[in-house]
Amino acid sequence: MMQVLKNFSSAIMVSHRVFSSGCTLYASPSGNDSNSGSSASAPKTFSGAANATQPGAVLCLLAGTYNLSSSFNPPVSGSPSSWIVYKNYGDGPVNFVWTGPPDASPMFKMGNGTFPSNPAYLEFRGLNMDGKGNAADGFFCRGSHHLRFIANSINNTGGSGIGSIRCDYLTSDHNLINHNGYIPPSPTVPTSWYSWTSAISYNSNQWFDNYSGFHNIVSNNIITGEVDQSTNKTDGNGIILDLSNGSYDPTTANTPPALIINNVVYGNGGRCILGYVVTNFWFVNNTCYKNDLDTAEFNFGSFQASDSHDGYVINNIAVAWQSNHPPYEQSGTVSNVRYYTDLAFGASNNFSYSDPSQFLQADPLLLNPPILGAGQYATALAPALLGNGLTLLPLSLAYNRGIDPSTLSGLPAAIVSDLKKYIYTDINGNPRPQGGGGDLGAYQH
Repeated sequence: MMQVLKNFSSAIMVSHRVFSSGCTLYASPSGNDSNSGSSASAPKTFSGAANATQPGAVLCLLAGTYNLSSSFNPPVSGSPSSWIVYKNYGDGPVNFVWTGPPDASPMFKMGNGTFPSNPAYLEFRGLNMDGKGNAADGFFCRGSHHLRFIANSINNTGGSGIGSIRCDYLTSDHNLINHNGYIPPSPTVPTSWYSWTSAISYNSNQWFDNYSGFHNIVSNNIITGEVDQSTNKTDGNGIILDLSNGSYDPTTANTPPALIINNVVYGNGGRCILGYVVTNFWFVNNTCYKNDLDTAEFNFGSFQASDSHDGYVINNIAVAWQSNHPPYEQSGTVSNVRYYTDLAFGASNNFSYSDPSQFLQADPLLLNPPILGAGQYATALAPALLGNGLTLLPLSLAYNRGIDPSTLSGLPAAIVSDLKKYIYTDINGNPRPQGGGGDLGAYQH
């Protein structure tokens, strides 16, 4: 994965040119469990190699197609100091393809529902997931913790690309997520089990411990084509932090700190990024372009805080699809949500802010944005083809306008320390200046 940060739009293809090092186990679509699995010339099957993992194992997957007729449940957990890694070996694409029934099963499932449950301390890197319109999700966590989903391509599921319920310490970084949320023509379960979700959905995040820094990260992803085809018509968002312990009561909002940073989200049926009945959220340097394209939904905005409190919305770009879709929106009971140097274009926000100068009303001047309109979430340009289309032109007023979030007063020391790990590079690994003056949105010129 050496070149992911340098050319994210083609990261999956570029990374295949460099063979992985540090492998302790090998699997292949043509592997044999009588093999040792200790070398690329003697690989096991995928399930056989997974059963042989131990804490600290690096399971390298040789190129080819791995068919899944049912959910893969990792059989072994890592440990805090010795994670287990499932990764692309580097000799070509590793494709996981769902061949199972349309029964709302996820492709990869972690956890048994209670929290905290195993498996945990697992990383999945460089995998291509194709749900064939029948699997519910690409990766799904239910009650687990300490999971990383890095540089994967996740497509064609009936629900989310990466979803979770009652989990903690999740990292979703540099994934390409496209065309999810489409209910199968003849599901074998109620259609309500599909689609009522978002491309990356962290639902009812739990407190694994009392650490005051960031527990959950959504960073550097490119997301498009998500839709909510359920009868609810409330989701289909790019990214959602959703609920506290399943409660819709805003007085119960209590979720650990989450950082949503450097994501590019465009052409989805629902909102760009939503915090709903949550706390401690940070939306920083994201680029949102023409979302909420599902006309069966309400006129939702791009960035929305709903029945939530204690959040930060900083250095973002929001381009509305139409003038009745607020770039920044609040709904329900919202308190102590602070906005700093955010750009809005194409519509007005639906609330008045105490310091209106923190919203720059201007065309961000994007290089070559995709053409998007009503219903075009289904045909939106795939992330791997976006290239530099949503980067900034030289005359953009978004140049050099951002603040350094770590310099805000009154922040816990752990938040400041953790912010500094993420805020000084953009989605492509380009450096941002320290102390302020970086560009708004996910890209730094």
